[in-house]
Amino acid sequence: MVFDLYEQKLKNISVDDLKNLIHRRSNAYLIVDARELEAYCKGHIPGACDAFDAEIESLAANMDKNAHIIVYGPGQWVRSENPADRLSGDAAMRLMKMGFKNVMELNGGFEAWANAGNRVDTCNPTSIKPAANPLKNM
Repeated sequence: MVFDLYEQKLKNISVDDLKNLIHRRSNAYLIVDARELEAYCKGHIPGACDAFDAEIESLAANMDKNAHIIVYGPGQWVRSENPADRLSGDAAMRLMKMGFKNVMELNGGFEAWANAGNRVDTCNPTSIKPAANPLKNM
């Protein structure tokens, strides 16, 4: 399978390392929530943008291929028949296939972030607008 090569190259980032990256703000980075909009609005990592499935392509269209991108889903990506279990891994591998060089998946996904007691933001689904500049964390 084509994705097997990307899966082998997919790097992971721990919750602690992501938290440090957010606090340092030393590099341009983008945090992508690969879950459905409803899940994103119920709770997401501060600064994360919502990009479920097909939205990944539009989000990535004008981004620098060297940008640091951290993708997360509900939990850890696994080979599973349940599509929700594969959201972050599939999104990360699609970004890699589009030529992005610095894509990482958050170990344990949103569940690990929230369970570690980190801040979680919420939103109203009707207030979500596409990001004009996806690298807003520069």
